[in-house]
Amino acid sequence: MGNYYSYKRISTDTEKQNFNRQIKALERYASEHNIEYLIDFTEEKSAKNFQDRPQFQKLDKLLQAGDTVVFKDISRFTREAENGYLKYMEWLGRDISIVFIDNPTVSSDYIRQMMITAEKQDIVTKTALEGIIKLLLIV
Repeated sequence: MGNYYSYKRISTDTEKQNFNRQIKALERYASEHNIEYLIDFTEEKSAKNFQDRPQFQKLDKLLQAGDTVVFKDISRFTREAENGYLKYMEWLGRDISIVFIDNPTVSSDYIRQMMITAEKQDIVTKTALEGIIKLLLIV
């Protein structure tokens, strides 16, 4: 079993945002699942891209197979459809688990289960399921 990390992000372009809801959600999740975050990454940056987020870059380099990253919701991970999808699939390929507390249908356990199910289907159903997976992640 790997390490658990949490990641919080707010945009710097608005004064209305703060970390309170993310902190509460991450703490509640940790308590309910009896986990302790190894490192809590926090950043005040836009989600326009991954490259301009130094804490995200540090987290990305630190992650090892079997690790888990917990986010309050998918918008804390990214707001980019294409690059977000590619980074998500890269993490899956590296055996990184991704938890979106508010969006469980795009958490990696659910997506991996859909991928396993798709592999067992005929070509039409498999293609449809693969499309649904991609749509879930980019929408």
